Amino acid sequence: MDRDADTNTPMLHPNAPRTSGRKMKQYVAATSVSLGALCAGTCLAWTSPALSQLSILTKTDNSTESFHLTNSEGAAVGGMIAIGALISAIPAGFLADKFGRKKIIFFVSLMFLLNWLLIIFAQNSATLIAGRIFAGIGTGAICVVGPMYIGEIAESSVRGILGAFINMFLCTGILLTCVFGSFTTWRVLSMILAAVPVIFGASFLFMPETPVYLVKISNLQRAEKTLLGLRGSNYDIHTELKDIQKEIDNSHKNSASIKDIFTSKANRRAFMSVVAVLAFQQLCGVNAVVFYTVPIFQAAGSSLSPNLAGIIIALVQVLSSYVSIFIIEKANRRFYLMLSSVGMLLFLTALGMYFHLKRLNVDISPLGFIPIGSAVMFMISFSIGYGPIPWLLMGELFAPEVKGIGNGFAIATNWSCAFLVTYFFPIINNSLGAHISFYICAGIMALATIYVAVVVPETRGTTLLEIQQILNK
Repeated sequence: MDRDADTNTPMLHPNAPRTSGRKMKQYVAATSVSLGALCAGTCLAWTSPALSQLSILTKTDNSTESFHLTNSEGAAVGGMIAIGALISAIPAGFLADKFGRKKIIFFVSLMFLLNWLLIIFAQNSATLIAGRIFAGIGTGAICVVGPMYIGEIAESSVRGILGAFINMFLCTGILLTCVFGSFTTWRVLSMILAAVPVIFGASFLFMPETPVYLVKISNLQRAEKTLLGLRGSNYDIHTELKDIQKEIDNSHKNSASIKDIFTSKANRRAFMSVVAVLAFQQLCGVNAVVFYTVPIFQAAGSSLSPNLAGIIIALVQVLSSYVSIFIIEKANRRFYLMLSSVGMLLFLTALGMYFHLKRLNVDISPLGFIPIGSAVMFMISFSIGYGPIPWLLMGELFAPEVKGIGNGFAIATNWSCAFLVTYFFPIINNSLGAHISFYICAGIMALATIYVAVVVPETRGTTLLEIQQILNK
């Protein structure tokens, strides 16, 4: 390929069409970075099998454990991942803008590995808590930089599909932990899961930096080479590089401060959209349904063990998220979000009514299919919309100059809402009843449906530059 030495502008055959590029390397890069989400899923689910083994309440005379956890220590071990995520969410975006997406993502793999090393060799609760903080730092950072990376390496025709990888790998990590945790000790489980960040970090060493970041630091030659590798020689990278350069030039006219999010119409609308859908992702009560899996199955008269019940729900999530990859580009983002919220509204209402009738001592024996059926359909509804699409919008809506700040605030909001749901769900259950919790989440999903219809823009099939133009209308 020729290059004009004076202008340092990449040159391409004038007849090269800007059609669909070679996608295999885009899939490989998206898979590699999504292994970070797999790590996050394993960390999120680890407490379920581990804390039940470490709890002082389950201690026996034959116990071989060197230490056990009190209720408060167990709560700290479980909650520290949220604290770690809040610590890293906002800085991760700034650091990715300063040092590059690739370096920060590789650093994330080291955080996950450090978490497992501390846990494997832990002899007290303090070491476990320290490990969980590092797990949270890795989880918060990958949730910010992972979608950013995929959004910048994927062409518009597959950006939706590749963006859905984050949610699918996250769910897969939860499933793997549930499966291995059902028949291993917590320490052996940690040893098995420690292999995941090793594979993640080793594979990502061979992945490219994003073209957007390379153009941003004026490394046009490397940006051209990266785009050629990602798109193939039959793709018009010249036009895409011009679009990226135009977007970067526009962003350089603005300072990357928090104030810019609210003074610019495009940034303000992107912020309102991304932060809201990531808040709704947690406020829908998905964690509440997961945590309440055993009572839901027991209410249906099921004799399944808690481990098997957890595996079933996790498997439903994985299969649904896998299917979403194939359908996500078949319809608009907003359609799937609203379909998802309406579906969750209906099945949350069904769960609420079932437990409401049970609390009123109404004979509900003929309705035993409702709790399990509703829980399964709820997870399917979540996985086709609010599971993958919020991560996808993070990589699409924010302009380059505020992407780090915006994504950081969005993830901080997401984890704050996750903490609120996790904290208040058992309190509401014990004081008012589980049906109130499910009714509240159903009401939030009704609000989410209206909000998406009115505020969130459509991004399917558009370039990142076109998205900014839509936001400015």
